[in-house]
Amino acid sequence: MQFVLNDLSIDTEERSVCRGDQALKLPDLSFDVLVKLIEAAPAPVSVVELSESVWRTTHVSDDTVAQRIALLRKALGDNPKVPVYIRTVRGAGYCLAGKVTDDDHTPKQRPTPPAFTRPRAIAAAAALGGLIVASWMLFGNSAPQSYKTSPVAAADANAEAMLLVRRARQQLSLHQAQETDRAINMLREALAREPNLFDARLTLSFALSTKATKFRGDKLEKTEAESIARTLINERPDSSSAWSALGYTLSSQGRPDEALAAYRQAFSLDPQNASALSSAAHLHQLKGDLHQALILEMKARNVGGASRYAEIQIAQVLELIEHPAANDWRAQAIALNPEQAVILAEVAKSHLRRGEPEAALDLLAQYEGNDTSAPHILVLRGRALIALDRTEEARRVLEMSGWRGRYGLAAISALAGDPTLAADFFPPDKRVDLASDPDPDLRVQLAEVFAALGEEDDALELISQAVSLGWRDIRWLQQSPFLSALISTNRGRQITSRIAQELEAQRQLIEATEELEPILSG
Repeated sequence: MQFVLNDLSIDTEERSVCRGDQALKLPDLSFDVLVKLIEAAPAPVSVVELSESVWRTTHVSDDTVAQRIALLRKALGDNPKVPVYIRTVRGAGYCLAGKVTDDDHTPKQRPTPPAFTRPRAIAAAAALGGLIVASWMLFGNSAPQSYKTSPVAAADANAEAMLLVRRARQQLSLHQAQETDRAINMLREALAREPNLFDARLTLSFALSTKATKFRGDKLEKTEAESIARTLINERPDSSSAWSALGYTLSSQGRPDEALAAYRQAFSLDPQNASALSSAAHLHQLKGDLHQALILEMKARNVGGASRYAEIQIAQVLELIEHPAANDWRAQAIALNPEQAVILAEVAKSHLRRGEPEAALDLLAQYEGNDTSAPHILVLRGRALIALDRTEEARRVLEMSGWRGRYGLAAISALAGDPTLAADFFPPDKRVDLASDPDPDLRVQLAEVFAALGEEDDALELISQAVSLGWRDIRWLQQSPFLSALISTNRGRQITSRIAQELEAQRQLIEATEELEPILSG
């Protein structure tokens, strides 16, 4: 069904919104909200109605719905103060601000809602195969092998599963916590219909790793992501995408060498796999091989693509060697991905390195998602507050960030003369395990706790180990509220001098490599 709302053309079957010849990009949830408002027009739709029809649950908060309405308005270019598309009806919900007509310009009179907004072919197949679909629902996944599914029902299940996979990928492309969770649920639903669907399993592995890496994930999700990826590789050892999925989950688990091997295999199978190249570049950066990191980023750009984070990763490398082009790449990253959590976090880190905590707080305030679902945003906010001597505020923010904020909380308490939190979080046996982790950033965080406890020798040893593992961020150490004094000691200066020598060697390599000139010119 096609509708016209002011200057917008809306096609519920194609799931498209256009303003003249310009297609507007709407996330699935935003489009579903718009369709619900169209169905109800001119009457308002309550938050409860939106929750039940769009989210298919009653457990959606008013804030979540309000955020979704805000995203929809932003996508349509609507001003909530002077709305032309969507207006808030106090006490009743939301409704369309303009008149909506159908494709023959008849005023909207509550048409029959499209069934789950699926294409007609899928709905028709479902109707033809209704009896067999009912049988599938009865037997579930335990149907005997001898049971022969009708070709119509089989095609229907596959088509519905692939539709869910496509919609899940759209959600993942938004890089938001709630959309990632929704994508995971869609993929599990797709696999309930087609348990062996390769694309669904591949996307689920990526989604689980994304949740674990970018948002509030856990060890079980990382383990599941790895198990799925390895199963896919066993089935299709020549699948570059499956090897990329394995590299991603290994990286999320702090296993960089294994992850690099997986990414190398991915782009050896497909030299056009720009995402694998860019992901491998990030791991080389973490290992301190900045020259190789930029080489891989350049290769990714030459084959016609790169990851969403390519620009910010390039900016990070150039900032470490104090190259002026870092500013240009940082600006590009923000322009291409405004309000995206990872980009905002990395630019906020840059402000903290330069001793600009207020600028970091202002930038982090641009994040529109749920803070508790993006704990790295909260951790950085906590660090900025500590730098501003707003310790109690920092403590509250870090407490909200879960386990990621434990290092900061323990260090704050220890610095204030209370070592009990550090003792609870990091008992001697746990310290041994943490100190054996290959992640250099983890060692620096642990060093901050030790320095706050007054265990300076252990703190310096951890920093030295981090440098051996690839840590190259001198300014972060110098601006740390827990390490700055330690870094100014003789042994601390020896460590920073060692980092400076490594960075100078990398800078000379980078500037002498002709193929990197396009990156260095900004």
